Amino acid sequence: MLQRYLLREILTPYLLGTLLFIGLVTTDLLSSLSGVFLSRGTSWLQVAELVLYRMPYTLGVALPLGLVFAILVALARWIRDSELKATLAAGIAPAKLLQPVLALALLVAAVAWYNAGWIKPNAQARYDDLIYKIYYGHAPSGVLSNAAYAPAGLGVYYARRIYPERGGAGRLEGVRVVTPKGEVWSADNGVWQGPNWVLKNAWKTTAEGKPEHWDTMPLPFPAHFVEKKTSYESLPMPQLRELAKVDPAARFPLERRHADSLGVIALAWLAAVIGLSLRESAWAFAAVVLVIFAYYVLWTMAAQLARFDVIGPYGAWLADVVYFVLAAIATRRLL
Repeated sequence: MLQRYLLREILTPYLLGTLLFIGLVTTDLLSSLSGVFLSRGTSWLQVAELVLYRMPYTLGVALPLGLVFAILVALARWIRDSELKATLAAGIAPAKLLQPVLALALLVAAVAWYNAGWIKPNAQARYDDLIYKIYYGHAPSGVLSNAAYAPAGLGVYYARRIYPERGGAGRLEGVRVVTPKGEVWSADNGVWQGPNWVLKNAWKTTAEGKPEHWDTMPLPFPAHFVEKKTSYESLPMPQLRELAKVDPAARFPLERRHADSLGVIALAWLAAVIGLSLRESAWAFAAVVLVIFAYYVLWTMAAQLARFDVIGPYGAWLADVVYFVLAAIATRRLL
């Protein structure tokens, strides 16, 4: 009964906190693009569409941060009204109070994972296209330029241009492939069909420097064509996972999607442990800022380290690992 009571205490401020962060993120979006809207004569309908397409991204920020806010606000009220003191004095272990918090966090994490993997990418693609149209007056072409991939065990694949075609294929121009054996394939044209790059009028130069000509040559490529998007964020989870097999730069965004979803649990767990450790309700609001700010610093640091190849794609889990360790240590001190 006490656990259900705590859960009810959290749900009301959770709604308010989520709406608060939705408002903050949306206001930041509109203020950052206000100059563009005015200079391009953007209609109110387009502005509303941008906000709508950006909403899954906004929810990805608001859902976990709103949960941190709600947990600490609810426990602050318990501290102020001496309910937490009475609960602990009755011999109820703090770990039991963590159970409803972690259950709620698990539910929110599942929603966040589905949103990040399927809902947000589709909305992001529409957002990117609309932004492009506002800036340049027309939709993006979808053509990939200077596309390079490194499929595991297959060498390096490069194309100067890849043009999307119907049926999930792509027309290739300026192709060059270097195999692990040192063979170099080159062709002016080709087609990306299924899990193959089919080169036309191709030349192969062996490691010994001997050239060989082939009218048509399919080379294995373990991915299907994915039309160019403005960012990896606009690719649904299955396509991003497939692209990550051949594009090393896509591996960090893929890991980050999983890490961000699991980060909901890490944030909620640490926030709950901090809330149960406080003795003055005034410190709860400072704790909200500290928990969110520290996570953001680690989250941003991981992205910068990955950008400069200091850490691998699994560096996306940096903030989660730190917070899970801190939460586990703090929980042990509560027992």
